[in-house]
Amino acid sequence: MLHSKKLIRILIDLVGLNLAVFIAYFVGKDFDGNLLSTQDYLTLWVIVNLLWFSTLSVANKLYGRFEYTTFSMEIRSVMQNYLLHLFGFSVISLLIMRENLIIPSNSGWFIIIFYGSILLLLPLGRFLLKRILPSIRGVETLNYIVVGYCDVLPKVERTISDAHLNKVKYLGSFGNDNIIAPYKKIGGADDIYEYIKSNNVNLILYASNVLPGKDVRKLMNYSLLNFIDFKIIPLEVELISRGVKMEVHNGFPIISVKDENIARLRNRLLKRMFDLVFSSLVIIFIMSWLYPLLSFLIKRQSPGPAFFNQERVGHKNQHFICHKFRSMVINDEADTKQATKNDSRITKIGAFMRKTNLDEMPQFFNVFKGDMSVVGPRPHPVYLDKELGNELEEYILRHYTKPGITGWAQVNGFRGPTETKEAKEGRTKHDVWYLRNWSFFLDLKIVFLTVFGKKTQENAF
Repeated sequence: MLHSKKLIRILIDLVGLNLAVFIAYFVGKDFDGNLLSTQDYLTLWVIVNLLWFSTLSVANKLYGRFEYTTFSMEIRSVMQNYLLHLFGFSVISLLIMRENLIIPSNSGWFIIIFYGSILLLLPLGRFLLKRILPSIRGVETLNYIVVGYCDVLPKVERTISDAHLNKVKYLGSFGNDNIIAPYKKIGGADDIYEYIKSNNVNLILYASNVLPGKDVRKLMNYSLLNFIDFKIIPLEVELISRGVKMEVHNGFPIISVKDENIARLRNRLLKRMFDLVFSSLVIIFIMSWLYPLLSFLIKRQSPGPAFFNQERVGHKNQHFICHKFRSMVINDEADTKQATKNDSRITKIGAFMRKTNLDEMPQFFNVFKGDMSVVGPRPHPVYLDKELGNELEEYILRHYTKPGITGWAQVNGFRGPTETKEAKEGRTKHDVWYLRNWSFFLDLKIVFLTVFGKKTQENAF
């Protein structure tokens, strides 16, 4: 049943993907005058299909266990792969389209219509699957029992019910006298096996330590032999709910609490690939003319170098030299005092650069070198980093990833000086939230909000 569900989703995505190709083929002819040959369309058809499946190894759990994924989780995974596909196609296009080697250079309308169509068709396919499949006669009902009880059981049950793939039915609980309504006890620990034999049980949730270890292993083995899912809800679930990873060392299971999504190898590789492409484009097409222009204006208003180079704290507490366009006159407090509103040290061109974020542009060289990322917690000077680290318990978590030119805190209004307790806690809270909720789509959203968001301009001076 599991493999058939996975196959159904793969087929639905393939139908949506190729339907988008045909839509782009027929509709595109009205726009481009049929400039593309049949061979060109076949080439594009092969590329979009191969690229879709080549990005599946990077997309997170696109075809994972469907029983325990909500519709929003499904759409998030689909959108992640959609953006990876779009990003990959853009890179390929930049590399080879100009030479007309593989991708025809006049395929613009095809690409626009294809990606517009797939943006609607793939989520629609998943929606129909979630809504229609459970109502089809013959689809297996997910019947589950609970052994024991814990406070988070209602939350776990809602997660299962919200998944909507199967018809979900709670049958009853065993082995604990402290069960709270609406959960009902239908037997003790000794009654579990007889109940399973006479009822179609698909899932067992083990929610507490009501059984001795040997009896738990016996129940697990019984579940395995009878093709019944067995899930354990840890007693310390509230303590480890931030995100965990199960590891096995010499046959002994260990739960790692620090395993943040952004720290996983494939995600770090994806983020680094994006950083290299994005920073290269900015350096070539923007910094090539912006650097001499701003350098001339900076030096004309205030003697000294065009760049302000400062030691800051980065990934894993490593220090690096952060580059910025100099926005102040040369002064002795540059490394020890943050800029404030109406700061007399800021020049006129400096005020303009700080308001428009142009002073941060040289940091794309830091991104290209690998000291920073396009998106991440903002790097602080050494003195400020030490100060905040002593005041805030979770501040050190910011250093689990590379610092960024922009970040989740900045697009939510927490930029500028950190003089108050609220500002310090607010920035740190948003930075930690970013680490625990990172996705490629979130990075793109932050880049967009940095340019167009209203809150980004708050405290810009």
